[in-house]
Amino acid sequence: MKDDKTYFDKIAEGYEQQETGLTPVRHYFEAYTALKLVQPLEDKSVLELACSDGYFSRLLKKGGAHSLRGIDLSPNMIDLARAEEAHDPLGIDYQVGNVLEMGVIGEFDLVYSSFVLSYAKDRLEMLDMCRVFYQNVKPGGRLISMNDNPALLPDSVTGFAKYGKTKRVTPGLEDGATITVTWENLNDKGEREDFSFDCKYYSRETLEWALTEAGFTDVRLHQPEVSPEGLAKFGKTYWELFLQHPLLVFITCHKEATPQG
Repeated sequence: MKDDKTYFDKIAEGYEQQETGLTPVRHYFEAYTALKLVQPLEDKSVLELACSDGYFSRLLKKGGAHSLRGIDLSPNMIDLARAEEAHDPLGIDYQVGNVLEMGVIGEFDLVYSSFVLSYAKDRLEMLDMCRVFYQNVKPGGRLISMNDNPALLPDSVTGFAKYGKTKRVTPGLEDGATITVTWENLNDKGEREDFSFDCKYYSRETLEWALTEAGFTDVRLHQPEVSPEGLAKFGKTYWELFLQHPLLVFITCHKEATPQG
């Protein structure tokens, strides 16, 4: 993970200028699939690591979470999240923190994370991240992580702009390769406003290894699903490319309950 907070603060400028929640990929794929996988949320405590501008924190709190804490490395990202909280109070606690340095801050029913593993500098740092996830999940609890698709098309740019997000992998699908992510959207004047940033590609084998080595069981990858609303609005043909070559996957896994007796 990049230690320089200014890198993520720069990304925060893009999130401040562009409402990524309005893009088709986020609204009809990411949010819809996340809410399906996290249920049931009632009476559950949730920790979101790398919460960014708080989009998913708000989604999960409105989806029924009893309590929610969001942590991000970037003070500017947390400022954006807190501004939304002030505008629409949901009782979310946002804090600045580094996943690799935070240690145990509690035991949560669910730890949720979006793309944080894509910022591991190597396999061992990814393992460190997964161990922090594990330490903060209560026995019997779950981790749900949204990640770059290990089967990502290296050119996930051509034809993908209509979804609001594109990705390009260079030099190719090998651990540590650079993924350039670009959010693409239109402003109120109909003008395109884009912003890009880089993260890292990791294989399915590496992701599963890190989570299993950290102690998680029942590690599963899930393809994202398009919402009925998205199908009705755009039609099946519009989504074909994304459904065949999704930009992301969700990983679910569990922490075994404490043995009895």
